[in-house]
Amino acid sequence: MESMARGHWDEWTWTARNGVAVLAALMLAGILSQVRVFQEAVLGSNGFNAAAVVRLLGYAIALALIWISAWRAAAQISPRDTVSRLLHEGLPPSATFLILPGVYGLIRPFLSDRAATWVSWMFALLLLATAVWLGRVLYDNAEALVIGAAAIRRRIAASAEGPTRACQNCQAQNSMTAKFCTSCGTSLGQPASRDDRVTVVSEKERSSTELRRSA
Repeated sequence: MESMARGHWDEWTWTARNGVAVLAALMLAGILSQVRVFQEAVLGSNGFNAAAVVRLLGYAIALALIWISAWRAAAQISPRDTVSRLLHEGLPPSATFLILPGVYGLIRPFLSDRAATWVSWMFALLLLATAVWLGRVLYDNAEALVIGAAAIRRRIAASAEGPTRACQNCQAQNSMTAKFCTSCGTSLGQPASRDDRVTVVSEKERSSTELRRSA
């Protein structure tokens, strides 16, 4: 059991390291591309310089790491319920859909007009296919979207209503006036009123007085 937990922690640590590497690649690409020596190191007669190469490499590495991290994170999420299944199935197409335009933007400056036409059509078809993939995932996991929207609505309503109390069954927060839990439907009961508490205290005092008299 301990080894499984250790392996799971190592997997998420790897994802966090990828996040740090993405930030480092973006920062270094941005900083080095502004250094004068990189800007003056021109390659060829078309004005292409070392600063452009640094930006290309840095941004390409960042996009690749984001895409790999999304797929690996999806593999680490076990589809045990509707929400986790949505994350498990939705992360890969979401990451692909976001990264494809970035990849096209990186390679476009290096393409001739004729090549750009063919490559743009290829990326357009890839984006269309990815959009269909993502739409299918959202359609198959619509229940998770409904649950998430309901949870957000409950939180907004609870914050607007003020004080809340937790359900004894599922621990969901409900308004003080609610008779039943909005999450699981369990009866919440009603807290004793002030008059009821006074009556109970009076009964206890009368019982103790009668006991003293009988003694």
